[in-house]
Amino acid sequence: HTRLQGDWSSDVCSSDLGGMVVDHLAEQAVRSQTASIERIQVRIDNLPNYQILWGRVDQVKISAAGVYLRQLPDLRVDGFDLETDPLDVDGAALRQGRLKLNQPAQAALRLRLKASDLNIFLASARVQTWLDELQFNLSGFSLEREQRRYGLSHPAIEFLGGDRLRLAIDLQDRLSQESIPIVIETGLEIIQGDRLRLINPTVSIQGIEAPSQLISSLAAGASQTFSLRQLERLGLMLRVLTLKVRDNSLDLAVFARLEPTSPLLQKQSGE
Repeated sequence: HTRLQGDWSSDVCSSDLGGMVVDHLAEQAVRSQTASIERIQVRIDNLPNYQILWGRVDQVKISAAGVYLRQLPDLRVDGFDLETDPLDVDGAALRQGRLKLNQPAQAALRLRLKASDLNIFLASARVQTWLDELQFNLSGFSLEREQRRYGLSHPAIEFLGGDRLRLAIDLQDRLSQESIPIVIETGLEIIQGDRLRLINPTVSIQGIEAPSQLISSLAAGASQTFSLRQLERLGLMLRVLTLKVRDNSLDLAVFARLEPTSPLLQKQSGE
């Protein structure tokens, strides 16, 4: 797949009027797939450039900041840089400012997420639903009622550097209706590009170190629940190549493949 190459933002404008029109149409097509974008630059690499109007695209480069996706409107993406492999798009749809694929699209992506933006997202109802799906128990019994007895809520994150983070969250006992604040510190690792693994996690409950059984249960639950393979049912394959935690932000390098039939591509009425 395409490798990301440095900063090209100073060279984003095509040299001719036709190229500028094509770049503008491509930008409009990208904007149509988002809730909002604070800043975006799009460059089309094609010879001749106008061939994109018939759906032939050698490469697209996009640099954007402050992006809100339609599918995750509570999550602000601080910035991303994307470079695609050759694309086969619907030229008629593009001329109307819409993005429609004739063949799967592949791209390399650099993604930046800030802790402050993530905390807003973590406070959303969508994330709470995901947390409610986590199942673990503290008793050692495998009965279903024990697995569903405990839940998590009110998460907040802080990046510590060294690819480690601190997560504050409430542990709820649904049987006794008690809520206990806990703090988790852990390193992060991506397994096979799609699953999150916790490295040397520590858990404290009101300042007291938690039993190893709780730590193991949380680590296993996170690995099983937060898998990028869940996105494949939406026609999107993501594989994380690198993950870095620094400057209170999370930087990811990702390989992506999007199917033409993906519901993530906004459909127009009548299509």
